[in-house]
Amino acid sequence: MHGTIIPNVMEILDPSGHTTTAWDPNNAAEVAAARAMFDAMTAKNYRAFHVGRRGQQAARMDTFDPAAEQMILVPQVAGG
Repeated sequence: MHGTIIPNVMEILDPSGHTTTAWDPNNAAEVAAARAMFDAMTAKNYRAFHVGRRGQQAARMDTFDPAAEQMILVPQVAGG
């Protein structure tokens, strides 16, 4: 796969399954679209986590990072 660009991805988990948004961190329009989606979902109380592709531990994200390789956004879970 030499020369193949693997885009950064954001997986949004919701009741209907999940939605994937991908962007090239060097493409300003794609970054802006991904940031807008991130901001819209976190405004709906979704929680974002950065997940490394190499088995790294997930870390909570409060702001969009266009360099993050993989993000997962999940709805807030009610405690009880």
